[in-house]
Amino acid sequence: MSFSTLGQQILISLLTVFFYGLALPLLFSWALTIINRNTKQRLATYYGMNAQVYLGFLGIIVHESSHLLMALLFGHKITGLRLIKFAHPENQGSDPEALTLGYVNHRWNSGNSYQTMGNFFIGFAPIIGVSAVIFGITAWLWPTMFHNWVTFAVHPSLSNLFQPATSDGNLLVNTVRWIIWAILVTNLSVGGFDLSSADLRNSGAGVSSYIVLLGLIGLSAGVLTSSFTAWSRAHLVPVFFALSLVVVLSAVVNVVTRWLTKDK
Repeated sequence: MSFSTLGQQILISLLTVFFYGLALPLLFSWALTIINRNTKQRLATYYGMNAQVYLGFLGIIVHESSHLLMALLFGHKITGLRLIKFAHPENQGSDPEALTLGYVNHRWNSGNSYQTMGNFFIGFAPIIGVSAVIFGITAWLWPTMFHNWVTFAVHPSLSNLFQPATSDGNLLVNTVRWIIWAILVTNLSVGGFDLSSADLRNSGAGVSSYIVLLGLIGLSAGVLTSSFTAWSRAHLVPVFFALSLVVVLSAVVNVVTRWLTKDK
């Protein structure tokens, strides 16, 4: 292999790693945060700040649990934890967590690259955790829809996405399951996807270490194999197509919320 060919292969590998490992995750996280933050703001404005707790408690719990599990995975010490709580604006002067609906406080060894990089994943963990729970609930309560989602992710086509989804039992049972599914997914969406400014700052503390890791992966893959880009496309594109369905679900919840609050 010539040096020019190797250089081109390394460049393509690096671009692939940063596209799938950084650009797309940031794009989806941004979209989910913007959509669901607007949903929460409208609920808080028209029904009170703690309406977010009543209508999104499951999402809040999964959101904070995702932070917690990722922090433990990266060896951080947990210094404070509330998976869900009511906001108390009247205590802003004395309580730094007065406006939060849950929190995971943690500390790490800044001299440890692994723990430092973990901040990036800890900040974005709710996107992964809440999405996983939504997919799990869909697989449980609406198996044919979950099958359609998986098929769509692997072979993107509207015909795959909208295959008939009524073969999981009798109509009454299906209807009850679909209603429960809609309630749970709405609750998860309302409370789970909005990354706070603290989440984003936390991710920023680890982004440099993460970029270095991505660079090393891209460089190594470019040197060792010419099939890395094809492998990434085959295995990661379906993941992001699946995440696109989560964005659509969040957008639907946002539209419904706007309709419910439009005359308030």
